[in-house]
Amino acid sequence: MKKLIYAFILLGGLIYLSPSEVMAQVVSTSTADAKTQEKIEKSKVQLEKYKEDHRKAVEKLAKARADYDKKNSAGKLSPNDVEKITKKMSKQSKSIEKLDKKMRKLEEYIKKNT
Repeated sequence: MKKLIYAFILLGGLIYLSPSEVMAQVVSTSTADAKTQEKIEKSKVQLEKYKEDHRKAVEKLAKARADYDKKNSAGKLSPNDVEKITKKMSKQSKSIEKLDKKMRKLEEYIKKNT
């Protein structure tokens, strides 16, 4: 009789403890999924912002290059002006490269987590 009582107590304890552990695991994974989804949505918004900035930077570089070519072919630029403009264009090119790198990184993150 004692063995039967111990078996029921043990069985009752296992039943009582098992669902709460399962529920705790479900809650923790769902909150992690929610956080991940939130980060992915923020990343998508940031990616769109980077794409717009990239487009503007490329347009700015093209405009500067066209202006430089026009003035340089007309002979209106001094050597100092040429140096300043080329420095400005190289800085803009580096900015475009940084945006490309950030966009690739976000695209990889989004692809990895979706």
